[in-house]
Amino acid sequence: MASSSYFELLGAWLGRCDQSHNCSKCKEGTNTTLPTRVIYVGDPNPDILVLLCSAELDASSDRRYIALSYCWGNLESGAENRFCTNSQNLHHRLKSFSIKELPKTLQDAVRVTQNLGVQFLWIDSLCILQDKDKKDWEPEVPRMEDVFASAYCTMAATSATNSSGGFLERHSESRFIQVQDGPGRMLYVCEDVEDFDNDVENAVLKTRGWVLQERVLSRRTIHLSKNQTYWECGEGVHCENLTRLESPSLGYKRYFLLDPEFPDRLLQSGYRRTVDFIHFLFEHYSKRDLTYKTDKVVAISALEARIARTLKCEKRYGIFERFLHQTLLWQSPGKEKMERIDYKIQDVLSWSWMAYNGGLKFVDIPFFTAGWIKHLRFDEMRKNALVTEVGRFWDCRMKQKATQCAILDSEGTKIGSLQYDVEGGADIHFHRYVVVGRRRGEYYILVVKPRIMGDEYERIGVGMIHANYVSRERVDVRIV
Repeated sequence: MASSSYFELLGAWLGRCDQSHNCSKCKEGTNTTLPTRVIYVGDPNPDILVLLCSAELDASSDRRYIALSYCWGNLESGAENRFCTNSQNLHHRLKSFSIKELPKTLQDAVRVTQNLGVQFLWIDSLCILQDKDKKDWEPEVPRMEDVFASAYCTMAATSATNSSGGFLERHSESRFIQVQDGPGRMLYVCEDVEDFDNDVENAVLKTRGWVLQERVLSRRTIHLSKNQTYWECGEGVHCENLTRLESPSLGYKRYFLLDPEFPDRLLQSGYRRTVDFIHFLFEHYSKRDLTYKTDKVVAISALEARIARTLKCEKRYGIFERFLHQTLLWQSPGKEKMERIDYKIQDVLSWSWMAYNGGLKFVDIPFFTAGWIKHLRFDEMRKNALVTEVGRFWDCRMKQKATQCAILDSEGTKIGSLQYDVEGGADIHFHRYVVVGRRRGEYYILVVKPRIMGDEYERIGVGMIHANYVSRERVDVRIV
C-alpha cells in the first residue's frame, strides 16, 4: 500500500491546480453533474461500497467524483460476471457490497479515491450494466464526454496491464539525499529520472482505443505508472520526483491534448495545424486496440462530436464537413489490404476509415498548394452518403505490386499511382475515380467501383494521376 506522504503529494497537486489553474470547473462547492451511477466510497467502513443512482442524491451534497481509466485485459472465464455490475447483481450493489468482490486494479482505485477525500468514484464496469443485450451500455456511450470532462480528476492505472494487476504496489522505492547549498537552502537529489514517454506514452494502457478520448477529455489526470506517478493538467506535467515538464516542451500536438477546454487551443492555432492534428489524432487512434472491432465508431465518438461542435460543421464517422477533402484522403499504412468491419446494426460506409479494421495514414499533401473540388459534398437526402461525380481512366494501364499500382501511359511512362486498400480486384478499366483535389496538373482521387444500383459506388482505394488521362463521366452519383 502507498504511504501517507504519497497521498499527500497527490492531494497537493490537486489543491494547487484547484487554487491557481483554470483546469477544472469541478472545484469544491460547484454543482457537478454526476454520471448516471457512481460508487460511494465514503462509508465509515472503508471496505463497504455502495452503487448509487445519481438522480437520487441531494443536490447540495459534494458531487465531486474521480473517474478511472484502465485496461480490462483478458479476463478469465466467469471473471467478468463476478466483478462487473449486471441486471442480476444490480439490486444487491445498490444496497452495499464489499471491496473484496473487485479485482486488484479496481480495489486500488477505491483506496486512492478514499485517501484523496473524494466520496464518489466512476468505473465503467461497475457503473454501466455489462449485460449482453447492451441496453444500458448504448445510451451511456454518448455520455462519455461528460463523464470524463466533468470528473474532478481522472485516475489512469497506467502500470496495470489488466483488471487484476493493481497499480499501488511497487517493487522498488525512490531514494534521495538532502544537501544544503551556499545560502543554506535544502535541496533534494533523487536517483529517479523522469521518463514520461516510456512510463506513460509507451505503457500498455495507451494502446487501448477507449483510453485516448478518456485522456483528452479529462481536465486533470494522475498517471500511476510503474516507475513514477505523474500529474498532468493544462499547465503541464509534474513528476513524483518533484520536477516539472512544461507543456510546450512536450510537442505542440501533445500540448493540444492537454487542453482542459479541448479543442480551444487547437482552433486558435490556425487552419494548417488543425488539419494536421486531426490527421495525427485519427492515425494514432486507428492503431490502438479494441476488444470489440465494432467499438471503432464509438470509442472516439465523444472527441469527434466535440471537435465538430466547435468547428460548427457536420461529422460522419471520422470525416468532418469543414475538412471533407483532407479527411477523405486516407489509406492503409502498409501492404496488407484492410478488412471490412461487420457492424450489423450501423451502416458505416466505404468512404470512412472507420469501416475497416486496422491503422491508417492520410495522404501527405503540401498545405495551401492543392485546390479542392467543391461539388463533393455530404448527401442531404441520404445522410450516410457522399454526392459527387465520377470519371473514367483512359489510354493507360497498371503495373501492380501488392496493394500498390503504378499507372502507365501507352508508352510505359509513369503518370500516377494507386493503392487498393480493400479486396475488389485491380481493373483500371472497370473502376472509376472521384476527384478530391488537384495540384500542378495532377488529381488526388478516390478509386471507386460500381455497385448493382447504377448511381451507387463504393470506395476501394486512393491515388494520384495526371489530369490528361482521366475524363468526366457521370454527375450526382453516390459513394456509399
